[in-house]
Amino acid sequence: METFLLITAAGQGTRLQASFPKQFIPVAGKPLLMHSIDVFKTFDPKIKIILVLPDDQIQLWKDLCIEFDFLVDHQIVRGGEERFHSVQNGLNHIPDNKLVLIHDGVRPMVRPDTIERVIQTATEKGNAIPCVTPTQTVRQIHDDNSSEIIDRSKLRLVQTPQGFHSTLIKKAYQTPFNPAFTDDASVLEFAGYTINIVEGNYSNIKVTHPADLKMVEALLTVD
Repeated sequence: METFLLITAAGQGTRLQASFPKQFIPVAGKPLLMHSIDVFKTFDPKIKIILVLPDDQIQLWKDLCIEFDFLVDHQIVRGGEERFHSVQNGLNHIPDNKLVLIHDGVRPMVRPDTIERVIQTATEKGNAIPCVTPTQTVRQIHDDNSSEIIDRSKLRLVQTPQGFHSTLIKKAYQTPFNPAFTDDASVLEFAGYTINIVEGNYSNIKVTHPADLKMVEALLTVD
């Protein structure tokens, strides 16, 4: 099945205390987003890439591609008000009956074996999301500020890329926006589908805080 990669990249770098959009911050020699794209292009040179960016960041990205001699072929699509609408816009450029991987642009450390598991299960079952089990103790806070421990073996931390048959996810995204849609799997689940979980990798972090950036830079330097 032909595979498409839809990358969403709309971060502003607020929690990183950066004036530059976080997906464009240079790490290990080039912008973070370029590392994320390279992972998939190395995994599958034939993958078709759609990059969704805010309108006011498109020219900056084009300038960075020239500056860093970034030649990976990709199509740029304008984003929307919320991530939900940005994904909608990207999906409009993907045909039916394909496989689509939807990935955060600031997750450059996803491993090839994670991508392979997502593709295999999504191809067979219609969807797949990578997850890892929390490694730290987790407590739930109640309205009265009391708390209780939660069995972390029954919890999973959700990652990307999330894989889907394009026909299914495009149909699911025809529903109106709901703030409860925290990721693409939640949109498909709302449409009545069961979500399939596969093993992710712990280094596949989403760069959000300064410590995340330092960790990713260290990992990229080692690689």
